[in-house]
Amino acid sequence: MNTIRDIFCCLVLLAFVSCANKMGCVPAETMEQAQSEYKSGFECLQEEDLNEAFPHFLKAASLTEMLPEDMDDEQTLFVSRAYYQMGYVFGRKIENNLEIDAYKRACDYQEAVRDTVWLMRTWEQLTNACQCVKEHDSAQYYLDKLAPLVDSVADFDTYLRVCRLVSNQYYYQKLYDSAFMAESRLIAMKARRGLDTQRDSLSLGIAMFFSPMKMSSKPYLLKVLDVYADTVTLESGAVMSLLSQLYEVEGNADSVAFCNKYLPHYAQAESDRVSDGILLAKQYEQFKVERDARLDVLREQKMIGKRRGAWLCSGLVLLLLAVAVVAIIKRKRKHQASYSAGWAQFEKSDIFVRIRERLAADAPKISSKNVEDFPQLALSQADFGALKDAVDAAFGGFASRLAANHPDLSPADINACCLALMGLSHAEMAVLQGVKYNSFTNRITKIKKVLGTDESLSDYLKHLLKE
Repeated sequence: MNTIRDIFCCLVLLAFVSCANKMGCVPAETMEQAQSEYKSGFECLQEEDLNEAFPHFLKAASLTEMLPEDMDDEQTLFVSRAYYQMGYVFGRKIENNLEIDAYKRACDYQEAVRDTVWLMRTWEQLTNACQCVKEHDSAQYYLDKLAPLVDSVADFDTYLRVCRLVSNQYYYQKLYDSAFMAESRLIAMKARRGLDTQRDSLSLGIAMFFSPMKMSSKPYLLKVLDVYADTVTLESGAVMSLLSQLYEVEGNADSVAFCNKYLPHYAQAESDRVSDGILLAKQYEQFKVERDARLDVLREQKMIGKRRGAWLCSGLVLLLLAVAVVAIIKRKRKHQASYSAGWAQFEKSDIFVRIRERLAADAPKISSKNVEDFPQLALSQADFGALKDAVDAAFGGFASRLAANHPDLSPADINACCLALMGLSHAEMAVLQGVKYNSFTNRITKIKKVLGTDESLSDYLKHLLKE
């Protein structure tokens, strides 16, 4: 039994360790390293060094991203923000499909923890990115999710950005009048608050250029000279290309030449953007391959852990069953030995022997018809007291327990039960109690009713002793 108990304790300990081992738990030093990577990446973003920032966010995510169900809230939010920043870099590099992929990953984690502000930002970016790749149903889906949150956030800038997304949605649905009216209202709203509207006007001009109102876009596109001044960027070069096309239609050669001087710089900027986009895409795809492989390993380890836990639980159940069976068998054997020893003790008791001897001479003559012919065989109260004590001594206080458990049984009833254990006939027991046969059978009927049995009283009492 000691060996079984030791094995049982070991299995319980192993099961506890297996359940307590959380595979997604990230050590504190790893989390600190990931936060340092994120901070470095954010500092690069502030310096407009997107190419340098991107690997930091990849590293931050790779250090902390585990199976979603195993990450705590802090870990989940951190990973979501790392993906958000990746999406931001892709958006700046106009890699819209990769931008959508990163933002969707961020959105999945944010919805799990429900960080309202970051979730709203992510839905904004997803709406915009889906509009850029003309996935208008997806754009509307995220815009619909975003709209209720805008009302709960007292942020004017957020409200303006969502208004622009609504305007863009009108535009992509070719509801140009509604789109441009919404954009004009947005510009007027900002102007009333003294906010700069040049970039908004420039955006309106670009939208108008690619609509039936193309020739009306020039005054807005000219804002490029104020927004970018003498700086040539990818955005300014693209706008100058649009202006050049308008001036060609007008036949304004001087203006065409002025715009064209930006084109070599624009071409170089576009080439750099494409080159950067390819490089970032390769980094991201490699990161995804390594990430998915790592998560597959963790998932497999978790499945192995679950199977091991199941085996341990099965082992525990089987062991418990084995222990229970052994205990039951030992208890039954011990009880059987005690039961047999009790009967031997009871049958050797003085009162048992005396009663048998008393009946031995006249027992063949006793029947239900002549019970009243043997008054000399009736037992005294002292005899019944001795009989009850003998039953208690042989069977662990059985007669006393029977009386305590069934207070409706009278002392005479308990005496009848003690006689029944001797295996006597009803006539013999009636003689020993000194009562008429019918009176005794009525007593037996009452006793059986109190005990709730239809068996013979002798058999029922013996069953109780065995139990």
